[in-house]
Amino acid sequence: MTGAASETSPKAADGRGETARMAGILAVVVAVVALLIVLGARRPLEDSAIGLAGLERWLADKGVPTVSAIGDGTAADTLRILPIYDPRILGEGALQEDGAEDERGSLAPRPLSGAEFAARAQAGPMLAVLPKWRGGIVSRGVAHPDLLVPLGAMAFFGERPVARLPERGLSRLLVYDADNAEVLPDAATLYSGQVLSPALDEKCRPVLILRDEGGRDLGTLLADCTGASLVGSNNALFVLSDPDIFTNAGLANGDNAALALSLVESFAGNAKVFVETDTARAPDAASAPSQTGGEDPRQRTLADLDRFFVYPFSTFWIGLVLVTGLALWRGSRRFGRPQEDEEPAEASKRRTIDASRRILMLARADAALVDGHVKDRIEGLASGLFGAVRRQAGGDAAALTRFLSRRAPDLGERFAGAYAAVTEEHLTERSRFDALGAFEAVIQEIWHEFGRVADPARQDRR
Repeated sequence: MTGAASETSPKAADGRGETARMAGILAVVVAVVALLIVLGARRPLEDSAIGLAGLERWLADKGVPTVSAIGDGTAADTLRILPIYDPRILGEGALQEDGAEDERGSLAPRPLSGAEFAARAQAGPMLAVLPKWRGGIVSRGVAHPDLLVPLGAMAFFGERPVARLPERGLSRLLVYDADNAEVLPDAATLYSGQVLSPALDEKCRPVLILRDEGGRDLGTLLADCTGASLVGSNNALFVLSDPDIFTNAGLANGDNAALALSLVESFAGNAKVFVETDTARAPDAASAPSQTGGEDPRQRTLADLDRFFVYPFSTFWIGLVLVTGLALWRGSRRFGRPQEDEEPAEASKRRTIDASRRILMLARADAALVDGHVKDRIEGLASGLFGAVRRQAGGDAAALTRFLSRRAPDLGERFAGAYAAVTEEHLTERSRFDALGAFEAVIQEIWHEFGRVADPARQDRR
């Protein structure tokens, strides 16, 4: 049994090694696919449902003059549209938590301090878009009441800035222009509509008012807060209570796209429009386009590479990894392990036996030739029937006789007789070859009986 264990252990080790390699390849493929899925789910804020990248493209497509950056020399003549994602405008590092961040996302997806807001308002005219949604909507992309920022978590220069209408879900609301005393042709379609709070209504002048279908005033959608002592600036400052008029998801609802276009055109006049999609930089850090020769002045970082792993690029990477993993798996299954350079021991033994036969035939030593052939056939039969657990060479004939006497007594009796006849001493040449023919017939019958057909001329029976 020790010999058998020593013979089987290398094969078992090779099998375990191959299984481990395949498991490793599969684990790497699964890990890479999971990583790409996670990366594909990461979407920049400006391109998400609550971003304003779509508004910038929409205005440009409709012929509204827009700029990608403004500087000190152009800020006064450009209308800045500033989306606010910080419900308390406390800025970076301020703790704003309510315990639901893991499930619903951050309260402040992009921090903005009051000082940064004031600096932008003092640089030139601005349309500020108040916050409404938590950070969880960036990854989910679908509106839900749980993703709304709680009203108690919002503050705008010491005041609660907004109130929410009682209607849940999407609702179509009329927009009344207080300056021109008329209802605009384009209605607003809002999810849990948001209006300015009474506190801000007192400080600012209502410009656009939401109404229901019956003509009842519901609250202020947009107000003129110029000179309202919010930021200490005389530049024009407009405040939009509900961001869904301008957001990527909101533009697709109802007449919001047409309403947003008319609002921007009426307030911008002949001025250019700057939609600030990156509030992380200083308001005047970027130079004017005229100072950069028409080049994009925005700084590029390694974080910009993330866009190559978001949809639809993520589908390409996932497909590439799956195809590569499939090719590796298919190759390993079809071609198997690399062929070893070392020669198997049986091949060397077979060549030795063949060489001995040729020598005996040349020497006309028929008796020795027959004895070697009989021994070879007995060893091959024992290996085929018993496999690696066969006893050591020399007792194969006795083991075969015992085996056959239990499994096929008649065949075992004929095998014992044929073996005894062919190995008997002092046989004539003809008697020896007759006994050899009977022996070969019994051997062939044994192979057939136990499921293997072997031709006497084949060399793979050993």
